Amino acid sequence: MLSIPIQFPVVCRFLCLLMLPFILAGCSGKSNDLPDLAEVTGQVTLDGNPLPGAIIDFYPQGAVEKKQSRASSAATDSEGKYSLMYNNDTAGAILGDHMVRISKTEGGAEVAGPEMLPKKYNENTTLTATVTKDGPNTIDFELKSK
Repeated sequence: MLSIPIQFPVVCRFLCLLMLPFILAGCSGKSNDLPDLAEVTGQVTLDGNPLPGAIIDFYPQGAVEKKQSRASSAATDSEGKYSLMYNNDTAGAILGDHMVRISKTEGGAEVAGPEMLPKKYNENTTLTATVTKDGPNTIDFELKSK
């Protein structure tokens, strides 16, 4: 008599295979599920010098729908330049007015350390920006250390 080891009961295998398309569909963002976006780029400077390694977040204001309330983020490069991402696959930010937060910690984005920028740029931000459909949405931020 031939014995075949069964790792999962047949019913579990069947249910897993049946659910696989639904799981995969839930993990992929359909482009028609995205709100209206526009690309946003710019440069962040501190006291006139490029600010590398800062994190910049655009938070949409006045959003009614949940899908309209997602923030867009970017990290500044060695020249202080950034390009916002709505999610891992999609560049841009939601159209309209945004509250902007810029943060830089000692040790960079990967290490949680003390905040290096004044609170008026992050925790108690006074920064705002408007993203328009027709653009161009080149939005620079000239920060002061004092």
